[in-house]
Amino acid sequence: MTATNSTNMYNGHGAPVDPEALRQEIARTRASLGETVEALAAKADVKARAQEAVHNSVATARLRMREGVEQMAVNAAYARRELRMHPRQALGNSMRRLLDSARERPAPWVVASGLLVLAALVAYRNSDRKGQW
Repeated sequence: MTATNSTNMYNGHGAPVDPEALRQEIARTRASLGETVEALAAKADVKARAQEAVHNSVATARLRMREGVEQMAVNAAYARRELRMHPRQALGNSMRRLLDSARERPAPWVVASGLLVLAALVAYRNSDRKGQW
């Protein structure tokens, strides 16, 4: 293509003069606008975006649950094996973990202890009443 053909084809302003070049430019512009409109419509579709977010959350929760179940199975198998092979050491480790847990978060242990004492008192009172009848 020569400089004159280039100038005639685009008229020196960047807009094509040749009808075929115009058609191609129009087709490219339509395709580009179509993609832009589709992208905007997808962003504006709140219901679809919300459903996608829910779907993603459910999928993530299921994956985490599966991983948790698998980890629990591994931990249970390890605990069984340790208990069979070294019962005293396993019991000591369990007690140590319980005490560490009570030191780290004492509130649940205080509540559990209080409920245990309350249950013992109720059982004691009920046994006294039965003895009187």
